[in-house]
Amino acid sequence: MRFVDVPVRDGSVLRGIHYPAADPGPVVLVMTPYGADRYHPAGLFFSGRGFHFVSLDSRGRGDSDGVFRPFHDDGADGHDAVAWLAGQPWSSGDVVTYGGSYSGFAQWAVAGTRPPALRAVAPVASVHPGVDFPMVGSVPASYAVQWLAFNRGRRMNTGPWSDDRYWRDTHRDLGDRPFRDLDVASVGERLPAFQEWLDHPTYDAYWASFVPSEPVGVPVLAITGQYDDDQLGALTYEERHPATHLVMGPWDHAGTRSAARSFGGLTFAEDSAIDLPALHADWYDWVLARGPRPAFLADRVAYFHIGEGWRHAPALPQGASRPLRLPETTLTLDPALVGDEPDGFREELGEDAFVHIAPAHDVSGRPSAALTLTSDLPDFDLLVGLYLLRDDATLLGEAVFRAGHRDLTRPVELTFPFISRTTEPGDRFAIRIRAPHRRYETNKAARGEVRLGPGSYLTLPASDPGP
Repeated sequence: MRFVDVPVRDGSVLRGIHYPAADPGPVVLVMTPYGADRYHPAGLFFSGRGFHFVSLDSRGRGDSDGVFRPFHDDGADGHDAVAWLAGQPWSSGDVVTYGGSYSGFAQWAVAGTRPPALRAVAPVASVHPGVDFPMVGSVPASYAVQWLAFNRGRRMNTGPWSDDRYWRDTHRDLGDRPFRDLDVASVGERLPAFQEWLDHPTYDAYWASFVPSEPVGVPVLAITGQYDDDQLGALTYEERHPATHLVMGPWDHAGTRSAARSFGGLTFAEDSAIDLPALHADWYDWVLARGPRPAFLADRVAYFHIGEGWRHAPALPQGASRPLRLPETTLTLDPALVGDEPDGFREELGEDAFVHIAPAHDVSGRPSAALTLTSDLPDFDLLVGLYLLRDDATLLGEAVFRAGHRDLTRPVELTFPFISRTTEPGDRFAIRIRAPHRRYETNKAARGEVRLGPGSYLTLPASDPGP
């Protein structure tokens, strides 16, 4: 292990840790706001596989110079880091990238600048600014303040960040104060990034400026999960820049790095847990012509069909559509009745929302919905959840939107996360429509009725038999 200083174009220095290989060779680069040292196990692993592994603190974080401005500087800083690393005497001149969540976004940002020495990127659970964070469906996420507090200054504010009760209570106690005051209520000061984000409530040129506008021109290994909070972001990148290989596990956000089989009250089969660091190393070796194509990546896409196992295909499946008509109903919204975000993925549906139940079937693809809505309210938000009913209600996926940014003279169209699973006799689907819980901003204008009209439906993609 060696400490490393990497200069960038404005004279600033990014600092981190270099895990050297025994001989000159390719470099694996990760850029993170969460502390370069957190990648210590990965550094030891990749150096043992013949890669030089370099973990750098993002600008303004840890030991790196500057001020951390989320999303703004990662592309240019990463471009310069790639060039510097490629020029070191211990480097072969080939650089690939690694990391998940914000580091997944950073990989896309760097790739968009097309550094000449960049050979491949492997973004995992990638945040897509303006799509899945810090808002979803134009509904701001309260977690944005929690995350900014985590990344304020140079230290890791792990204690406050991990106290979920504190953040829930602060949001609940905001009362009649505007959502813009959540930063002051939580940490006693304005957080410039939070205020800046709220000034861009829809996906516009501001958000688009952080991500590639053209194909990145290098191989991409993209990894996400059916319960990954950033699946929406990862699949948005996939739609705009199709990956060389895409892996869709049954995992949650953290599991996209660990392949954990159990989380949030759910447990999956043993074969769902694959060796993700080894898959990365094998794939890097393949794209660098140092080894064969990984056997696991037999086709462009590998996805886990829950209840069966891994399937391989040229693309994520989108099974034949089975429309499910939703009955007309009237929803009564009251911001005073908004609840906390559920703890985990298994929950009681309760009686605080519209719930429609229908027979279940095997599903593989991204469900969608078209909702015909009318209301006298000036604005309102809705959260639509899809559940599997067996012993209890297991969340399969949900979609949220703000009506103020939609044309309600036309059906509101929604797309859900990718789902692939078998069902059992007696299983049922449940569709729940309600005001969003406190994971999102509470829309204080939404006090009154919203009518779900005729012609509303959910489309569920049926699963084709596996190979």
